[in-house]
Order: sequence, then structure tokens, then C-alpha cells
Amino acid sequence: MKDIKIHFEFFKSKSNGGKWNWTSLMGSDKKKILQNFPITQFISGKHDEDIQKLWHDFYKLYTILQKPFITNSEINNLKIKAKEWINLFCHPNQGQMNSPLQVKVVPIIVN
Repeated sequence: MKDIKIHFEFFKSKSNGGKWNWTSLMGSDKKKILQNFPITQFISGKHDEDIQKLWHDFYKLYTILQKPFITNSEINNLKIKAKEWINLFCHPNQGQMNSPLQVKVVPIIVN
């Protein structure tokens, strides 16, 4: 987090019976994390790259939607990229969730 200049920490709450709490992130910090956080350095296994791609691609979609004006070609590209993002986000898996044995299921697309 220091590398991307974001203050974030876990701490034991004095007002919540000693339960763990964490720093709240504001809008600009959330955007920095989506764009720059090196997820693959902290999550290992078969899903690390998918998770990083989801975060980065979500940030790209977000930045397009924040533009004051979008051309027709940008709208068409946004539609394609949003469908790709949804397909990756919703891809089915088999096996125990969040285990190294979990694998993607290749969906059968019927036209």
C-alpha cells in the first residue's frame, strides 16, 4: 500500500470489544487500488490473474463512464468490454471454493 501511496491498516477496535477493524478508503484511494494494487503478489493460485484483470478492467470501464462525452465507437467498445468483464466475473467453477483444486468450467455457448 505504501508503494501506491495509500494509508491502510488493520487494527483492534477499542469501542467494538477488541474486534478487528480497518481503515476506510475514500474514492480516490479506491481508484488507486483498482488501478495499481499488485493482486498477484498477494493471492496465489489459479485465480490471481483473473482477480487482477477484474479489478483493472473494472477501473477502465469506470473511467470511460466518467467521461463527460463518449463517442459512438467508445460506446460500442464499452458494450463489448462490459460483456467481457461480466463473463469473467460470472464464469462457473468446479471444486471447493477458494481452494487450489477449484477450476474454471468452460461454458458451452449456444448460438
